Amino acid sequence: MTFTTRTLVASLFLVASLAAAAQTPASNTTEWENEALKLRLFYPSDLVKSDPEKVLHDGHLTLFNIDNPKLAAETRCLRPALLLELPQSGPAQTTETQPSADGGTQVTIKPAITASILLAELDVDCLNAEHESSSTTLLADLAEIVTKVPGMKPIAQPSWYNVGWQKVHMAAAQGPAPAQPQTADQKDSQATIPQPLYTMGLSTNWNSHLLVWYFSSNNIDTLNRITKTTVRFGRAEAAPLYPVPMGTAAP
Repeated sequence: MTFTTRTLVASLFLVASLAAAAQTPASNTTEWENEALKLRLFYPSDLVKSDPEKVLHDGHLTLFNIDNPKLAAETRCLRPALLLELPQSGPAQTTETQPSADGGTQVTIKPAITASILLAELDVDCLNAEHESSSTTLLADLAEIVTKVPGMKPIAQPSWYNVGWQKVHMAAAQGPAPAQPQTADQKDSQATIPQPLYTMGLSTNWNSHLLVWYFSSNNIDTLNRITKTTVRFGRAEAAPLYPVPMGTAAP
């Protein structure tokens, strides 16, 4: 084998090795691929796939288990493609009691950590031809739905950034989580603390598909962890969907 041939073979082997490495999930991640979208995700392995149809109600997509008529109008043309959820391995919530200064009982409820990732695609045929279909703010509107959920307030300025060469729009919000069923003792306690909900929306126009990811958790550290899910657009190198940590709003 000549030097030139050996060099060529070595170069091809290196390219193949790098390509294989780029497609190999990192530790503690699970791969999901959609050939039609030419999209690949590597998400935290403690999340499990659920039936995307479970987020549909009366033909529209419900976000974060909140069914609101105004929100339904915003999500009516979204079609869920992937739903990932953090399964509960223990009780939905734990309760701690301790005496209060006035001689009563102070009850603190700590819910189990929840988390979800929803990937949806905008059905452009569903849009009103005279309005939304000609809008130049579709991507921003998709991500910023999280700020329109009742009770939610922005915790970051909506912005554009790049994942590799792919342009992505981001919006994030914080608010009270949907109320959970309570026991009689919990209802009588005035020390029950409302639980937070942290959400983020990321939207992009990829391969002629308008896509949006919705992340949610009742724990800010968990939200930051799941938003580091990596994505591979086509043959591009895999990169985190949102590479920086998100903070909380001031009380």
